Amino acid sequence: MDMVKLSEDAKAVLLLCGFFGNAKNGTDVPLSLSDYNRVAAWLSAHEYRPRNLVTGTALAALKSERPPDIDPTRCERLLARGAAMAFALERWMNKGIWVICRSDGDYPRRLRDHLRTQAPPVLYGIGEQRLLDNGGLAVVGSRNIEQNGSDFASEVARHAAKQGLSVVSGGARGVDQIAMNAALEAGGTVVGVLADSLLRTSLNQEAREPIRSQRLTLISACHPEAGWNVGNAMGRNKHIYALSDYAIVVSSDYRKGGTWEGALEELQRGIHTPVFVRAYKDAPKGNEELIKRGALPFPDQPWERPFVELLADAARNARVNTPADMANLFTGIKQEAVSIPSDSAELVKKSDRALSGKPAGETSAHSVFEAVLPILCSALSQPHTIADLAAALDIQQTQLNRWVEEATRRGLVRRLAKPTRYVAMPSEKSCLLFRQGDVDE
Repeated sequence: MDMVKLSEDAKAVLLLCGFFGNAKNGTDVPLSLSDYNRVAAWLSAHEYRPRNLVTGTALAALKSERPPDIDPTRCERLLARGAAMAFALERWMNKGIWVICRSDGDYPRRLRDHLRTQAPPVLYGIGEQRLLDNGGLAVVGSRNIEQNGSDFASEVARHAAKQGLSVVSGGARGVDQIAMNAALEAGGTVVGVLADSLLRTSLNQEAREPIRSQRLTLISACHPEAGWNVGNAMGRNKHIYALSDYAIVVSSDYRKGGTWEGALEELQRGIHTPVFVRAYKDAPKGNEELIKRGALPFPDQPWERPFVELLADAARNARVNTPADMANLFTGIKQEAVSIPSDSAELVKKSDRALSGKPAGETSAHSVFEAVLPILCSALSQPHTIADLAAALDIQQTQLNRWVEEATRRGLVRRLAKPTRYVAMPSEKSCLLFRQGDVDE
């Protein structure tokens, strides 16, 4: 990979968000995620692409309009760092580091679908990119782990590896490294989501062989030579969950630490990766408290069936049952307008309150979504905006966004542009089938 293989959009995003050396002053500090999201929203609203900031008229329009939450001068200075970017890319790519941006079509779909605007604008990595779309089992936990927890992490990782299930973890000392090493020793594949030192870690002797054999991929949302800081360490937790089908918390402190905060963040997400915890007697208090907040006990040994079956059954059995005739309760929605029967709207409002309640886990996010899905699809028999639908249902627009995004990800609802609206797919992709397929937006 070399610089010319980066798309023009990717080059623009990297110029805005990439770190290539010490900033001379505050205006040279690369855009944060929230900063970039504001720029991306402005570009989208004006039907520009990131490359138009460099090769088109977008920068001039931005400077002319001067929106209150974007600094055009700062953007202009960042976009002028072409030489610094070229030198940095050459240095990294000579060591095998690749760069991919959120504007790219081959950006990891799991990150894009699960995190949406919280997906990192720039992703650095080394190793086989296809592993990022394979899913797998996230194994996370404290840095300081007792012997029983260490043995459990190793055993879970080995079982996953032998079953062809990738292990996803954070590369930190303790549970992360124990699980990753055990999976590699068992011949499995591993994705390591690092908070710092991607370049240095990739050069370790222990990492070189599995990287060359396409069994280990290391990624980071931080530039390859970034040092450690607590913000980056906390921020990468959501990337670990997004890249996984299931997650197991081996050991967590109570109300402190990255493992605790990362698990809570995921459990509070509208549609989240199923989070399991080690629930044995010697497990720390944080594990027990996570169960109270919606996590599930990891199946007891002996594990006589594949993890995928065990975890799917456990997650399914934990859901609140949905009445079989739910879909038949909500009919007669008008085609020419968003007109929701009062009983349907009330059910959605109750579901919204249940999903937002504390402690988390008393109501399954998945079961609530499936309960309201027929209502959404009926209402979207004709294209409508999120704002119109939220007003008709009388619920928070942020929650409705999560549901519509999940229905879109499953291929049950389609996103239309100019203006942004949503419409249910034809009957062959009926919402009542709860299909899990994906469609391109």
